[in-house]
Amino acid sequence: MSRWSKIKQELGVWRVGAMPGIAVIGLVILVRLLGGLEFLELAALDRFLRWRSPEAIDERILIVGINEQDINNLANYPISDRQLADLITTLNKYQPTAIGVDIVRDKPQPPGNSQLNSIFRQQDHILGIEKVLHDSSDLPFDAVKASTALPPERVGFVDAPLDRDGNLRRSLLSQVKNGELKFSLTIRLAEKYLNKQGITLENALDDPEAMQFNQVKLTRVFPNTGGYHNVDAAGNQILLNFRRGQHPFRTVSLADIESGKVNPAWIRDRLVLIGIIALSVRDNVNAAGVQSDNPGLVYGVEIQAHAISQIISAVLDERPLLTVWGDGWEYMWILAWGFLGITLARVLNQSPWKLLLTIAAASILVLVICYLCLLELALWLPVVPSLLVLLINGFGLTASLFYRDRQDLKFQLQERQYMIKYMSATIHNRPIQTLKKILRNIQDQELNTDNLISELKLLNNELHDVGELIEKETIIDGSSIHVGNSEIDLQSPLKEILYHVYRNTIALELPCYPGIKFKIVKFENMNSKNLTVEQKRSLCRFLEEALINVGKYAQGATRLKVTCMQAETSNIIRIEDNGVGLASKSESAKAGGGTKQAQDLAKQLNGNFRRYPGQSKGTICELTWSVNQSWFWNF
Repeated sequence: MSRWSKIKQELGVWRVGAMPGIAVIGLVILVRLLGGLEFLELAALDRFLRWRSPEAIDERILIVGINEQDINNLANYPISDRQLADLITTLNKYQPTAIGVDIVRDKPQPPGNSQLNSIFRQQDHILGIEKVLHDSSDLPFDAVKASTALPPERVGFVDAPLDRDGNLRRSLLSQVKNGELKFSLTIRLAEKYLNKQGITLENALDDPEAMQFNQVKLTRVFPNTGGYHNVDAAGNQILLNFRRGQHPFRTVSLADIESGKVNPAWIRDRLVLIGIIALSVRDNVNAAGVQSDNPGLVYGVEIQAHAISQIISAVLDERPLLTVWGDGWEYMWILAWGFLGITLARVLNQSPWKLLLTIAAASILVLVICYLCLLELALWLPVVPSLLVLLINGFGLTASLFYRDRQDLKFQLQERQYMIKYMSATIHNRPIQTLKKILRNIQDQELNTDNLISELKLLNNELHDVGELIEKETIIDGSSIHVGNSEIDLQSPLKEILYHVYRNTIALELPCYPGIKFKIVKFENMNSKNLTVEQKRSLCRFLEEALINVGKYAQGATRLKVTCMQAETSNIIRIEDNGVGLASKSESAKAGGGTKQAQDLAKQLNGNFRRYPGQSKGTICELTWSVNQSWFWNF
């Protein structure tokens, strides 16, 4: 076979074999586009975020957390305005850059309301909170307002956009509410700290709705960013790249501040967040991507610290913000892994176990690459759809290869058994019969010296032919078959292969062949694109066996008709003779070795095998199978 023929054949294999793999890729992409993989992709993101090694504590942020012990020590709860004012006054002694009060103060909590309001009015580095957005519940909603003592520019909302699974993975920086642009506590505190470093907040040049510090753009979340599907991306949202570690921020209690057990350096020129860190108050959110003392639960003030830290760290430390590829690159990535699964299944199709191990290694590689990209580049890659297309195209087709490998082994054993029978019959019908004839003539004294020499030469030639046959069957490669005195390339078109089988078999010296005067043959194009090499080999042996049976047992036959063709949606191999035929119809149901092999072949091809009497006399041997086989990859 020429190189170009091999290339064309391989292209034909890929054209057929790649279709199920491409269908799998298309189906996975469709499911992703419809949002069917969102939960898994978000869960994978959370897992990767938790797997990251701990980072150093962000010294720029201090959390003053009112814990359970502090609540027990308070005369009443919530904390009174006076106690909060005293706390702020104490913190101010150490000159923090800004103080964010993450405690609702929409109503006075006496005593000390006037004292607290005075601090709020006079000290412009103190910021309070409000809540402006409705959550996902069906309960009536009233906006939680900030203290009236705080001007609007020192108020930030603390609304958290939760995902469908109830987890927090995004930070809302700004939102238009009733025609007014509102900013979050996160962005206001980050701006306070960066302004002191001489860095101002601007609009991004390529996206005026996005925010930017220096050259660091706070990339917005869109409805289909990353693994999200049609998420509510209203306002200005960014993905949360949580700081790594179980305790990423220094946290002190209210009691620590009141008792003076705090290093002043922890506060000076730092951002201080005051909030509640007590489970009984339930000021927490679900954040599966955060390592915490309470798995899955993170206090609201800690979320604020994470959101502020990631912005400041991106600007000052070049710590990357969590980003994604564009849709086009993401789907190219998925396609690449899907085609890798197809390619591996093609290249390693002869070794299911090797393919299994290779696909497993490739799957681990997907996880490692996606994890390292998130760890080093903060790049969120679509790991779940990539794994799915790789595993389905690899392991799924591997399962079919296991089945095919078992079937191939079965047919190889049947082929070997047939060859043993074939060689035995060849030896019996030729050299042994010649030897018997010589012995009989010698005993009857009907053989002179010249005739004896001639018969012995014939016997020698026949024995030599048998030796050559055995040698050829020993060294023949897996893509060829030996029939008669010829080797046939199984990579050729099926009609050519079967015609060579017919021509070489009919040339054998079998007892019933000389009486056959009329030979009608019809070899037409047949659809063989889904046939394996072993299946082609079995078809050749089927035709050879049927023709040999005619040559050995079709006594009185004068006509032989061989048909190999495609009729509509079926392929047909039919051998007809007009010999004495089957003694009875019941004989057609008897299954010898050749019949069982033909029945197994028909079963594998989802076809049908029949041996039955002709209309007048003779025998018909017929194998049919559909050309529209299963779409499973069948190299």
